Amino acid sequence: MRLNRCIIVLVFVGILSALGAPVVREVDVRHEGMGKSDAEYIKAHTRIRVGDDLSSSAISRDVKLLLDTGQFSNVKASVEELDDGAKLIFTVKPKWRLAGKPQIKGVDRYRQRKVHRWLELDKGDLIDDQAVGVAVRKVLKEYREDLYSDATATWDLDPVDKTMGTVNLSISFDEGDIIYIENIEMEGNVSIETGDLRTALKRPSPFNPLRWFKKKRYEHYQLADIEAGVRRVYMDHGFLDVKVEAAVTGEQGEQKHDIAVVTVDEGELYNISEILFDGISIYPESELKNIIYLRDGQPASISGIEETARRLQAYYGDRGYLNAGANPVLIPDEDKPAVSVKFMIREGELVTIRNIIVRGNTRTKDKVVRRELIVYPGQVYNQTRVKRSERRINNLGFFETVRVIPQNTSSDDEKDLVFEVTEKRTGQFMLGAGFSSVDNLMGFIELSQGNFDLLGWPNFTGGGQKLRLRAQVGSERQDYDISFTEPWFLDRRLSLGFNIYSRDRSYDDYDETLQGSSISLGKALPGPNRITFRYSLEASEINGISDTNTYYELDSYDFETDTGVPYAFTDEEDRIKSTLAIGIRHDTRNNPFVPTKGNKARLFYSISGGPLGFDTDLYDVGINTTSYIPLWFGHVFNIRSKFEYIEAFDDTEAVPLADKLFLGGGRSLRGFEYRDVGPKVIREIEDGVYYARSYGGQSLFMVNVEYIVPIVNGVRFATFYDTGNVWSEAYKLDMSDLASSCGIGVRFDMPGFPIRIDRAFVINYDDEYTEDDKWVIWIGYDN
Repeated sequence: MRLNRCIIVLVFVGILSALGAPVVREVDVRHEGMGKSDAEYIKAHTRIRVGDDLSSSAISRDVKLLLDTGQFSNVKASVEELDDGAKLIFTVKPKWRLAGKPQIKGVDRYRQRKVHRWLELDKGDLIDDQAVGVAVRKVLKEYREDLYSDATATWDLDPVDKTMGTVNLSISFDEGDIIYIENIEMEGNVSIETGDLRTALKRPSPFNPLRWFKKKRYEHYQLADIEAGVRRVYMDHGFLDVKVEAAVTGEQGEQKHDIAVVTVDEGELYNISEILFDGISIYPESELKNIIYLRDGQPASISGIEETARRLQAYYGDRGYLNAGANPVLIPDEDKPAVSVKFMIREGELVTIRNIIVRGNTRTKDKVVRRELIVYPGQVYNQTRVKRSERRINNLGFFETVRVIPQNTSSDDEKDLVFEVTEKRTGQFMLGAGFSSVDNLMGFIELSQGNFDLLGWPNFTGGGQKLRLRAQVGSERQDYDISFTEPWFLDRRLSLGFNIYSRDRSYDDYDETLQGSSISLGKALPGPNRITFRYSLEASEINGISDTNTYYELDSYDFETDTGVPYAFTDEEDRIKSTLAIGIRHDTRNNPFVPTKGNKARLFYSISGGPLGFDTDLYDVGINTTSYIPLWFGHVFNIRSKFEYIEAFDDTEAVPLADKLFLGGGRSLRGFEYRDVGPKVIREIEDGVYYARSYGGQSLFMVNVEYIVPIVNGVRFATFYDTGNVWSEAYKLDMSDLASSCGIGVRFDMPGFPIRIDRAFVINYDDEYTEDDKWVIWIGYDN
């Protein structure tokens, strides 16, 4: 289909050149095959109108638009010459419509209902042979995963009503037999140990826990990949004449084989005798040798040679030489096992950028795309900077695809650089309800737009700004939040953010209300780093106090005399806090929601009161770190840590309850009651019986370790170990006094509504009054 369209467009180019871009005088619609095609529907989904100049790009665009509707198996366009212009004809072949549910034959391994679910075809669906082929391949993939490697399928489409274009679909499967290889052995590998070939042999790691319970089985089609993988490893070590053959032996029964043997004839180890260049005239040979890693006398590694060719091509490409290349040629030495490597250099043409064109951005403003570019008109074409510009545009998240096309101009030494993009939906509306072990029942509604434009009446999209409105209401919590971010404040790489919020939280002994707003200014630093300054003004109120008794701090309490430092929740005062915070963030994660590798770290410091005024004088300093280490088969080892200290100064004698540090619960130490780990106050309720409540501390340390295993798409299994504590004084850490727990859990990665369920087992308590909470249910991602 795509090839036909390209040929048609080429024909149009010839016609247009001869006719001098004629004017469209008529647009006609024709159809072929069964079914009906609505001319008005087709015209509504194309953009060329009577009176427009006819162009090949416009025709190609409209053909693509019609194919993208999913209504047609094929779309062709042709042009007829008229006396005063041209007639444009779209010929469409409608897809057929299923008259009933597909009939499945020959399936014994699975239930019919399961096969229908994999096919995803039902009565009323639009289909053609291509669509059926895609659906059938999904079923055959399931067969292959169950080791039915020879499973095949055929299908028939029988017309029911040719006028309406309805058909019946019948699919016949031939399941074949289970065929697998139980083990793969190596023979002849002297220079490279079998353990170093593990990846090429597709063997699981000995540390992979799945291997302990289920032995790896191989399919026959994998043998060709294994041969190629082993051969590549040897050639990367300089064994250029290596021969590798994989064969099955040891048959059990008619179909089942238990062993495959990979036989290696290593040949000789080749070293590099000389590195040569041919075709260079712009740069001296000595300069090119300085940028490569290959040296005389090293093993002739194929990967090293290919990387050298890539570096040479990039060297020219980064200096404006478009279409440069380096083709390596190996010249054997007649006297010894060695090769000379000659790089045939194609230096290309020195090109400058004449214009930069952004195409396809129907909603997003040009400047939103252009400000991400690090190449400019008049510059020499730089391949690396062009690719980085492409990645930066793609990372905006506004486009399905981003392509860079150097376009010819009237001058051979100039190119127009075209960034062709395809828009995608950037707004999101979410409505839901859920349950968590901390918040109990809750409902939420969220409206967000990642490509917002505050001044873009009436659609308010395309400006690259971010807007988020969220309300969450539950039996224990009510949160309302409005946030706005301008990532290019004053057309500079400064992010300006505003946030207004109101949060009400009910605890066992009191209710806490926080209301405030903030303004932030952030700037990117070199590498994956960012610094942010934030000023906030927040009013805190402790109300609904149900326990008015006098307690005593546990650290100072004398059980014999019933004395100590007194404390009462009624002592807490309503406050207004004025805070200036600075944070430095480092983030190399490969995914912001479900990362599998990378690191994230945040160093922060804030000061409240003092020269900033209002009721609260304190400072807060800390660091959070998270590392995601990829292992095998998608398994991930995750370790998180947190240190934090907070201390009052000047007129504030003690850190207010609303600002103290707490641990315990789903986002910190699982297995313990929410915010129940750390300093406590107690009182005697009867002879020898004490009642304890957490009241937070000023020093915090926490570590979470998780081992995560993907089960199916969107579901992950986890085992974890948590440890940490909170201490009453700032800068006081006692590592001999840590609470800890371990457990297992499952993660459901539903978009917009991820759920975590953990079962925790307490190992150590920080004190005898800390209570446990075995089950943790939480909605939200780990970050």
